[in-house]
Amino acid sequence: MKLKDIKTLITSGTIILAVGLYLVFAKPTDEQPPTNDGAQNNIVSQEQKHYSITPELAMNETGKQLIDVEFIAANDGDTMSVKMDGQKQRVRLLMIDTPEMNYDKGDPMPYAEAAKQLTTQLLEDAKSVQLLFDKGPETDKYDRLLAYVFVDGVSLHEVLLNEGLAAVRYVNKPNNSLEDELREIQQQAEAKKLNIWAYPNYLQRDGFHPEEVNK
Repeated sequence: MKLKDIKTLITSGTIILAVGLYLVFAKPTDEQPPTNDGAQNNIVSQEQKHYSITPELAMNETGKQLIDVEFIAANDGDTMSVKMDGQKQRVRLLMIDTPEMNYDKGDPMPYAEAAKQLTTQLLEDAKSVQLLFDKGPETDKYDRLLAYVFVDGVSLHEVLLNEGLAAVRYVNKPNNSLEDELREIQQQAEAKKLNIWAYPNYLQRDGFHPEEVNK
């Protein structure tokens, strides 16, 4: 091998070694790849969270069994239509309230659409939707089923409260077996000032007051 070729080989090997050492020992950059912060990413994957109201806890507290249903559509965050035993039924979530859609006025309350979107997305994507009745009446004066709803084993009540899109309201014994658990979850959202809790006077004793958000 000629001397010129040997020098070229040594030079190339040195360059390759330098690049390799740089890749191994170079400090990682602080820059992060850009992320998509669009609305579709506003809802955190529910599978990544820990939930306190399990189906087992709920069944134990109520003394009732879960009933499989088929989701049809959501009217708002706390009301929906399902098919149960082949019949279409309207369901009202026990003990929680979300802002009203106000279909008659065409003017949804603040966060009403977000609550409906979350409920709809979870129920549409679910492999399993189940209802659980409490110890009291199973229907209200509007002939709606009063129930807890579980989506793939996760409490829809807990998800809405966790996201600050619902509040504990309309508590009537003995349909209040999970009241303490729901209030504790709500307190955490309040402390973080999430969504409806970002405005101190949005929710008052008589319900939601949109004017407090629009000030």
